[in-house]
Amino acid sequence: MHNTGKTAARLAALVAASLALGANASAAEGCTAPYIKMVVPNPAGGVGDVISRAIGEKASSYLGKPVVVENRAGATTTIGTDLVAKSAPDGCTILSLTTSGVVASILLPKLPYDLQRDFVPILGIGSFPMVAAVSVESKIQSFADLEKAAKSPKGVVYASGGVGTLAHLSAARLINDWGGTALHVPYRGNADATQALLGNQVQLFFPSSAEANALAATGKVRLLAITSEKRLASLPDVPTMGELGFGNFNPRLWYAFLAPAKTPAETVARLHDAFAKAVMDKSVQQRFSELGFAADVKDSAAATAYMKGEAERWGKVIKDNNIHASQ
Repeated sequence: MHNTGKTAARLAALVAASLALGANASAAEGCTAPYIKMVVPNPAGGVGDVISRAIGEKASSYLGKPVVVENRAGATTTIGTDLVAKSAPDGCTILSLTTSGVVASILLPKLPYDLQRDFVPILGIGSFPMVAAVSVESKIQSFADLEKAAKSPKGVVYASGGVGTLAHLSAARLINDWGGTALHVPYRGNADATQALLGNQVQLFFPSSAEANALAATGKVRLLAITSEKRLASLPDVPTMGELGFGNFNPRLWYAFLAPAKTPAETVARLHDAFAKAVMDKSVQQRFSELGFAADVKDSAAATAYMKGEAERWGKVIKDNNIHASQ
């Protein structure tokens, strides 16, 4: 009963906020609900959740009603994604998509939705670079050491937050490029994979830059390289892949917002404008900078093209490494 009371109070506050923002209600024309629901198909507290909440909160002032994040994690992002695919195309429900969602559409058979058919991108937002990380207890001191270990008879053991995650595919592609050998250990989420790295149970993990910042603060990991074009202010001692001679290795955890297919073009355009303004807001940009997130606003057509490119890119890695969802 106590939780029910809290939920009712939050909904009441949202309705009150929507009335206060009513002057701009036409910005979300077609949506008659008191708020816009943004479905994040990942657990609360993760980097995707943080990014989505920061943008949604700022976009509320442009949309004329609150943007409420609802976490629907599970089944490699497909539960939340399917919920949005089946929602009314009225601008009231949108999806926060990441590269992992694109990969899931390739890796998992017989999904109840199709990213190309059942969604229309509102905008591409930007991305996190990935970081090659090892335990400080590991004998691997540098990126060159990592390559040498991968090419040794024993190979390397690397962790991921699950089969098909970007951490998994990044490591698989890198080691495959080297012609090395490795054992992949998938965990139930990045938190467990991180603990395995900290405990030196695995030799390698590819977190996003935001997660790498937190790992660096523990003093228990060694960050070998980052996939950004330039070094990050938050991780100034971590060389880029380009500096190390691997400029063609640049996986990034990309984010976009999508609406159900058949959402009117006018509604998509209004949502795009509001979220684009939110992404470029100074306070949001400051938060992005702290996390190492690089904003890169793309319109619907550009985001569609980018998604197609990512599907082809990681589809090849999946094929080349014989990766299956059941692994």
